Amino acid sequence: MSTVTIELRPARVGDERTIVRFIRALAAYEREPDAATATEEAIRAQLTMEPAPFECLIAERNGAPVGFALYFWTYSTWRAKVGVHLEDLWVEPEARGLGVARLLMEAIAARTVARGGARLEWRVLDWNELALGFYRHIGATDLREWQTCRLDGQALHALAERGATHAPPDDDAGAPADWEDPVTT
Repeated sequence: MSTVTIELRPARVGDERTIVRFIRALAAYEREPDAATATEEAIRAQLTMEPAPFECLIAERNGAPVGFALYFWTYSTWRAKVGVHLEDLWVEPEARGLGVARLLMEAIAARTVARGGARLEWRVLDWNELALGFYRHIGATDLREWQTCRLDGQALHALAERGATHAPPDDDAGAPADWEDPVTT
């Protein structure tokens, strides 16, 4: 009888092909295969950023990638603490039932607590009973009273255009000459 070994490691440059493959597999599973437009080039560039816009754990079974969890840090004003938003969790079908998803969730929870975090949150499709059952099994609570809202595409650009004239600059270098910093004036 062979032993199955599952190991977790942080994603690094060179993992972009695996990450994009998992993103696309998840998008296909969620019935939106054309919605995932992430590229290996974009992921590679983001893996080298300081700080990176996301963190990612790769799960390997006997050295081969079988799943991942991609997440980023958030902030709770109510708790005045950091938290984590789990963006994607995927385990290859042939590796399901081996505890891969649980290991990934446990590792992210441990990282959240170690950094003083108050929450680990994510979204799940209401028809995904496999995921919902797993999340309930590990103690997650459904926040049915909260609705996810989104601005993207043309709606995001239209709102940004309307707000561009009165939004504070991203940095002082791009500030218009008449911009007054309320802290220093």
